[in-house]
Amino acid sequence: MKTSNPIVIVLISVLLSLACAWTAWFWLLRPPVLVTFDMKGTVNAFIRQSAKLELNDTRRRQLLRRFDHNMTAVTREYAQQHHVSILVSAAAVSGVPDVTPDIRARLATAMQGQDLPAADAQ
Repeated sequence: MKTSNPIVIVLISVLLSLACAWTAWFWLLRPPVLVTFDMKGTVNAFIRQSAKLELNDTRRRQLLRRFDHNMTAVTREYAQQHHVSILVSAAAVSGVPDVTPDIRARLATAMQGQDLPAADAQ
């Protein structure tokens, strides 16, 4: 009966362990990529645009609720699709990519895709 060389067995074990550790780090433990989003500017732009509309209080509240819901959904979806963590622009020092134009475009599409509910609907 042949006996295996213990050095070969240890070497294979070490290489296998390193491969598993690298895979775990790459897929599970990798730090998130940070990006920024100008939420204040986006909200201010929405407020300016909605102020031009002639809406009663009920419809204005509905529009604000819809905007809030879509803002949350769009930023969450963007973060999941691109595997990033989104910071507001004021929280980033420098050197962090700005994704404001992309998120604003997605938000505009989401807002246009829904009709404003009737004033008597709640």
